[in-house]
Amino acid sequence: MTMTQMNVRIDDKLKDDVDTVLREQGVSPSDVIRSLWRYIADRRQVPRLETTTEEQARKQRRMRRLTMIDASSGLIQEELLRAGVIDEDTNLLAGQTRQDIRVDVYDQKLDDYLNMTRSV
Repeated sequence: MTMTQMNVRIDDKLKDDVDTVLREQGVSPSDVIRSLWRYIADRRQVPRLETTTEEQARKQRRMRRLTMIDASSGLIQEELLRAGVIDEDTNLLAGQTRQDIRVDVYDQKLDDYLNMTRSV
């Protein structure tokens, strides 16, 4: 089998960051590229890759949800305080609620899926 050498231009910092990760995992850049090329050849498609813009949008959606949870808990806390159900030292977000857990699990599953499609 003949081999071809490829030259790729990439940002120095990105290369250094990725080289560090690959070295920690015992994988060479050539291994990653060969694996990606094999994936594309076998499946006849490019794996779904999250762009920086998509990642930022996902993080912004998560922050909006957390802000809404925080704002909602503040309103609920005020009403519970007014009704005498809790005292001023009670922090409704001190422990995780079912909603917090659901959001965390959803985000983790999404991250797992995105990482799974990238790490072929």
